[in-house]
Amino acid sequence: MRGSNPEIEALSYEYLSENSDVILIGTVKEILPGKWNTVDGKRPHDSIDDFEWYDMIYTDIVITADEYLKNPLPEDEVIVRVFTGTVGNDVSTADYEASFQKGEKVFLYLIEDEWEYTRNLGPDHYFTLGSIQGKLTLTDDGNAMGVHGNISQNELVEMI
Repeated sequence: MRGSNPEIEALSYEYLSENSDVILIGTVKEILPGKWNTVDGKRPHDSIDDFEWYDMIYTDIVITADEYLKNPLPEDEVIVRVFTGTVGNDVSTADYEASFQKGEKVFLYLIEDEWEYTRNLGPDHYFTLGSIQGKLTLTDDGNAMGVHGNISQNELVEMI
């Protein structure tokens, strides 16, 4: 098992709004199987001793876009990539990454993947800006729950 927990800089909602490529409200449709960031999606080396810092497992999350709030895309679905997952007996965790549950309503601050080790793997996809900070879970009472606590969905929309 590989894990990491670097300290990440706290980002304000204003910063997230200004620096996101896309902001949307959506629903988690599907969590795809994890893959290694290799061309074939398989383990890059037999021994963990041969791994490089950039050898990672990722998982793509399919989000149904219910409403685009910034830079609408022509697609009804968006892929969000996180650097966690399981491939066979290999498990990768990262406390700083957003986690998703099928059926979950989410408010997402997204940026395009420009990282050389993943940008050309699989379909077009995005990362959450600020990792876990760029994903909030929406509640039935109009609030959004994130790593920084609760805030009203209306307040988030007003900051865009």
